[in-house]
Amino acid sequence: MLRGLMRGSFRRLHEIAYSNPVSPELRGWRWESPPVKPRAYLGLGVSEVAYRYCPTFRDLWLRRQGVRGEASGRVEAGVWVHEAFHRAARDLRMLLSRGLPPWRAVLVLAGRRAEELPREVRELYRYLVVMWAGESASALMTGGEGLSWLPWLSEYTVDGSLLGLSRRLRVDALGEGGAVVEVKYGRSLWRHRVGLAGYALALESQLEVPVDFGVIVRVEDLGGGGRPPRLSIEQVYIDDQLREEFLEARDEAIEVLLSGSDPGLPSSCPRGCVFYRACHGGGDGG
Repeated sequence: MLRGLMRGSFRRLHEIAYSNPVSPELRGWRWESPPVKPRAYLGLGVSEVAYRYCPTFRDLWLRRQGVRGEASGRVEAGVWVHEAFHRAARDLRMLLSRGLPPWRAVLVLAGRRAEELPREVRELYRYLVVMWAGESASALMTGGEGLSWLPWLSEYTVDGSLLGLSRRLRVDALGEGGAVVEVKYGRSLWRHRVGLAGYALALESQLEVPVDFGVIVRVEDLGGGGRPPRLSIEQVYIDDQLREEFLEARDEAIEVLLSGSDPGLPSSCPRGCVFYRACHGGGDGG
């Protein structure tokens, strides 16, 4: 399912890219020239820059002061969603590479192995195993290799240091055609697209090849109680606007850290921010 949707999306994205090509000065391999060149090299994370949970970057400032945030239940659920994806891909690849037929691999993984995960994401893990095993079986039936498509989720490590980012950025995956793949739990937000641009720029700076396409795999419902998990795909062309937004946010984050001063509280704070208590009492950062 996910693979088929991604394939169909690239035809549309190629048409968009043809009519609206990325400007040469906004490629990651132009790291030595503005606007890609950073003012300072502070090892920033893509999520720290792009997701901008705090409008003033006070969350980033607090983190650099050694203040630890308090993960909410939703944040923890998002971590386990990622873990379910990566374990499903890893476990299925391991069994198929040992020669187990796809249906046998499903029997092994959907039972004991699924029970090793928290109850909330077990159905998601089973769903992914069954779906990917089905695609493997289809590939074998049509004369292909059962491992040729699996898995595109791999937690690819990227060195973003030339852009002032971390040396160990973790991309959820590189998909077909070199697309950046990110997994998200819950609704899709514009900042997730900006994050794709950050990863694309970092990949371009390291690999020196164009990275124009991104895919957000969104888990809308974890399933359970007799209903299956619900997933959707969002295809993104990583155009000039997204690249400029990421670079501008990166530069603003750098300015905040170089100033050495507390950037202060924003006009309103989301309750889900991991630093909410630190900023509003009950923590060591307010």
